Amino acid sequence: MSLQDLVAIVLRRLYSSEPPETIGSTVGVNESTVLLVTESFVAVLCNRAKHHLLWPDSSRMYKIKSMFDKIHNMNNCCGVICTTRIPFGPNRDSSMNPFSILHNSSLFNECQKGDLLNGNKLKVALDGSEVGEYIIGDVEYPLLPWLLTPYKEEELSDSKVEFNRRHSAATTCMLNNVLARFKGTWKYLQEETWWPVNPDTLSNIINACCILHNIVIDMEDDAAMPSSEAEDWSYHQQVRQLANEDAVRARDMLSQFFLARMSSELGVDAEEDHELAATGSGDENKEQEAETKSAEEERQC
Repeated sequence: MSLQDLVAIVLRRLYSSEPPETIGSTVGVNESTVLLVTESFVAVLCNRAKHHLLWPDSSRMYKIKSMFDKIHNMNNCCGVICTTRIPFGPNRDSSMNPFSILHNSSLFNECQKGDLLNGNKLKVALDGSEVGEYIIGDVEYPLLPWLLTPYKEEELSDSKVEFNRRHSAATTCMLNNVLARFKGTWKYLQEETWWPVNPDTLSNIINACCILHNIVIDMEDDAAMPSSEAEDWSYHQQVRQLANEDAVRARDMLSQFFLARMSSELGVDAEEDHELAATGSGDENKEQEAETKSAEEERQC
């Protein structure tokens, strides 16, 4: 078989949920050949294409920060951290907690030393206070200067509520699409009934899928993986919802302002004005609740 044929076998294996015997039968090779070719390919890929798993350079990081600023209003944010479970392997029923995974990672060590997330700082107060680059994560992660998690108190100030809102919107939008697209593309990672004998091969397979995923992103001008129309629709709906939340608040404030001015111009007495305002507020609250409920249903879909 030619090199192109061998690579095609491996890509089909990683891209589909078909068992190796099925793939082998369609191309005229046995199951052991499919497994051997896959193991050899991912070993070479992980050895020679590690540069596709590097931390973003300054130019790409600028684009990432601009995206978080424009869409999510998270200034100076450099990304979202998360963990996901790959449900195959001899220990597929066990898992580590996210804190342990983070603490044992090179990301943690390099950020703690200041080798990463050390770019431009953001001035946040008139007294000159600044916030450095950071990533965001759920409450399961520790709160660190470079890793910001949501507030957990029961009663929050308006500013804390707003931070949690933006944090949640950015985290949900990114993880629901990025992780779902990654695992949906490389369906091999959803395999639960087979695992390689060599544990190093298991790690190489996961890394190889990450490398291939990044290669495809690097090759596309819009930095987007191929996806179904349903995924694209869901993503755009979430982005539009983020913008609509600010619009709803602006509309509510304007509606109250317009109502107060109208009441003043028409000479409506205080009691009637109060009843009218209460009625208007109720209608707006119902409308906002309906929009919020609709947005939640779209996220679940």
